[in-house]
Amino acid sequence: MNDSVERLWQLALTQRWFSGRDGRPVDVEFGSWLPSADAEVRLRPAVLVVAYDDGHHERFLIPLLYRGDDEPIDACDDGAVLLDLLRAGAPGFERLRDVPEGLPARRYTGEQSNTSIFYGSQLLAKVFRRLEAGVNADVEVHRALAGSGVVAELYGSWRVDGTDYAVFLEALTNPEDGYVLASQYASEGRSFAGHAEALGVALSTVHHRLAEHFPTSSIDGDRLADDFRRRFAAVAREVPAVERYSGQAEAVFRQVAGHAVPTQRVHGDCHLGQVLLSDGRWIYVDFEGEPLKSIEERRLPDSPLRDVAGMLRSFAYAAAAGSADDHWLAQCRSAFLRGYGQEADRTLVAAYEIDKAAYEVTYEARYRPHLLGVPLGYLDTLG
Repeated sequence: MNDSVERLWQLALTQRWFSGRDGRPVDVEFGSWLPSADAEVRLRPAVLVVAYDDGHHERFLIPLLYRGDDEPIDACDDGAVLLDLLRAGAPGFERLRDVPEGLPARRYTGEQSNTSIFYGSQLLAKVFRRLEAGVNADVEVHRALAGSGVVAELYGSWRVDGTDYAVFLEALTNPEDGYVLASQYASEGRSFAGHAEALGVALSTVHHRLAEHFPTSSIDGDRLADDFRRRFAAVAREVPAVERYSGQAEAVFRQVAGHAVPTQRVHGDCHLGQVLLSDGRWIYVDFEGEPLKSIEERRLPDSPLRDVAGMLRSFAYAAAAGSADDHWLAQCRSAFLRGYGQEADRTLVAAYEIDKAAYEVTYEARYRPHLLGVPLGYLDTLG
């Protein structure tokens, strides 16, 4: 192992975002030098290549900041230079809006798979750590939804050789986590219906805009119904308590068969933890999709009703967290669907929700048995 690989490996091992500890470092790919306004300060992206026993490789970005003759540091620890490079339109940096000067940089220290840097209260940068070739899903979706009012506005991006390294976004004012807020309302017995309806309106806007900017298609209802059946049967084999709901689930799946189901680009991982309330408006975030799926899988068209079902399931978890009654949950569900619009096929929504609840059963049985009653409670309502 050469010195560069060893130094980057040791640096990566200290980072909370680094998920490559089970592999071994095999190479470092250095990018071009990027000078800043200060002649003593230079930035050079480095990509650590990690190999795994099964033969696959992963690439992790560590942008290196050099000051004079000092040892380089992770540029995210002193992120002002990244914003300066965006403002200057340095090679690889695309600026889409005016970037204010003099904003203080602060790295977010929470647990994340990427790294966020806040610039005052106005902007943030999300630096992608585990790189995937091509346009990042978060970047292309924010570009498509620019001006919609339901996502943070896009200020620009950093791309090298066709691969996105970072995205620069509007920082939201006093953002409140949707799941935390809904759970709080539930615990206080306060109706969340108004917010739920606004979330439905916002998601409808997301879906309409995505359908305008990305390809649409359809999937065969027979194949979709078979997929639902197969997954439900697998859950029932692992968690026998689910078997008694098979008849009700089949009655719903049967209605999906025989119809072409419209598909399009969707959020892909839609729940209350992916929305923030800021200045009275709901903002959808994190359009990268489910992290365990490949970038190709995340871009595949899907029914927008999968997102709808995901949010409906999330209301159930908020209700459980806040010990709310059935009326509170029913109000949320009804208001959200009303906001989303009457075009939603309720049978197809139910099929996707059964599919999601079945997945939850497996997850809760394995890892959080005290929450198993949440998805089982929904399956009980099938009659």
